[in-house]
Amino acid sequence: MTTPDNDRFSRSFTIQGDAMTLDGMKKQAEARGFTIMCDKGPPMGDNTAPSPMTYFAVAILF
Repeated sequence: MTTPDNDRFSRSFTIQGDAMTLDGMKKQAEARGFTIMCDKGPPMGDNTAPSPMTYFAVAILF
């Protein structure tokens, strides 16, 4: 089934944030008033915060 072009919906949004590299594999980002930290487990990181892949997986779950 096809729809005419005037029946299409679109939506866009913008999120602005800042990120910086800390010691080792630690990263810190700030967006919308929240500070988010990530780190990797040994041997690359210190395991002081969730890994980037953990944030990705949780985002899919939401």
